[in-house]
Amino acid sequence: MVGSSEMIPKPQTEYLCSKGFLIVAPNYRLVPQVSGREAFADAVQAYDWAISDLPKLLQAEHGVDIDPAQVVAMGHSSGGTLALHIASCRPLKAATAFYPSLFLADPTTSMHKPTTVPPFGLMPDFTPTKEDSASIEPAGHQVSEAPLALPGMIPQPRNKWQMHVLKHGEWPQIAQPDGDYPALDPMTRVSGQWPPVMVVQGEADDVPGSGLELVERAEREMRAAGVTEVVLEVVPGEKHMFDLPSTVGTVGKGPKWLAVVKELEWLVRHVSVK
Repeated sequence: MVGSSEMIPKPQTEYLCSKGFLIVAPNYRLVPQVSGREAFADAVQAYDWAISDLPKLLQAEHGVDIDPAQVVAMGHSSGGTLALHIASCRPLKAATAFYPSLFLADPTTSMHKPTTVPPFGLMPDFTPTKEDSASIEPAGHQVSEAPLALPGMIPQPRNKWQMHVLKHGEWPQIAQPDGDYPALDPMTRVSGQWPPVMVVQGEADDVPGSGLELVERAEREMRAAGVTEVVLEVVPGEKHMFDLPSTVGTVGKGPKWLAVVKELEWLVRHVSVK
């Protein structure tokens, strides 16, 4: 619905670069112009390009060698879900997910239910006008990046629509109109073939589809399926997107940043950087 590669916190990418990582941060097509299935396919296509084409381009244009066998995936929120999806279908050294959306295939989870949780429950209902719809689904242009609605900003029609959809528990049918929710649920494909997985979760996260209860369930199911290493890092008292403020990792190096560094160092340990 919303988001872009520009939202990935720079302190995190800079930290990984300082450890010898090359960061590939693609955008993907956003709902509702496509279904979630196409967005998942975009993530896999980005992975395939990064291991097949990118090494040759870097060598030819910059004389830089990278090892396409040393690949990890990391993502935030729906990006964390995409990282787990890649783990389910492509070789990885490790995958990390910050507060991912989980268990969409289970109709009893919070993503399928109306919510009164702020900010969604506090927003007035929104019925898009013709002009609003043209903004959300512009003719002749596929949206692949859209900003979040931040405090103090006037929400765009897409933001108002997103809030309405989540408030009323309509996200699953919007994201996957044909009802094939397992296609957007990596946990339906969990197996012992998955790479090591680490999930970082705010203890107080109450966004529909996310939350401590769901990641604890995912931890149990991954262990039961035989995933070789499963790590859950819970950040006390924190909510969804706790690490996105620009102060985290710059002027703020308290518990939030320490949890992030723990995750980043975990990734570093799972690759061989020359």
